[in-house]
Amino acid sequence: MRSAGSGGERALGQRPPAAAANFALDAIPAKRPDFARSHRLIVPDARAQGRSTDRPGPLTYHDMAEDMVALLDTLGVPRVDVMGWSDGGDIGLDLAIHHPDRIVHLVTFGANASPDGLQPADRAWNASATADSFGVGMEQGWKALNPEPGHYREAMEKIITLWRTLPRFTHAELAGIRARTLICAGEHDLILPEHTALLAATIPHAELWIVPGASHGAMIERPDLVNPRVLAFLAKGPQP
Repeated sequence: MRSAGSGGERALGQRPPAAAANFALDAIPAKRPDFARSHRLIVPDARAQGRSTDRPGPLTYHDMAEDMVALLDTLGVPRVDVMGWSDGGDIGLDLAIHHPDRIVHLVTFGANASPDGLQPADRAWNASATADSFGVGMEQGWKALNPEPGHYREAMEKIITLWRTLPRFTHAELAGIRARTLICAGEHDLILPEHTALLAATIPHAELWIVPGASHGAMIERPDLVNPRVLAFLAKGPQP
């Protein structure tokens, strides 16, 4: 099971702005004070998540990435640092692939390049999951925030389909990323460790960091480790 939460956060944030893309509303608050000292933070909800409405048709990471580009254009922000957790990391990868001139630094936590990058138990969950599989708490949280509470079941079914089928980034696409990149995962992440390692090895000059003792929620579980590590990475210059 990936991290679909009551709010889908993509923090786009002045140094350049830093953008964090997440699917859980509780990932960013613990980071805002630390990151706001050096970055302007832009934290939108992804489509069909949090306070953002859905659109007709399936959910794709590329469409959600294009939503982020449209937001940046509206705000007049030419370039950003991107920090993305889970699906947000996949959106960050798509941004770096298709809009290389917009992304300075890319940091991902628990991202994957293909559906087979998940642990077997999580692939099995995806294969049989329905909207009911998320539980009552998810439904209540989502409906409390979203402008279209009656759309809950359809939105969750679309998210499950997204996880079953996407992303499908090619080797050539990942090898063409020009942003300075930090690929992160928890020591006990739902993303296979060899998949995370391959992702980092494929992106030119990418750094790999495994958060000790953490799960897929490393950003929430270990802000004491994550915040200083990511801020030090963002302080580095653009990719040579």
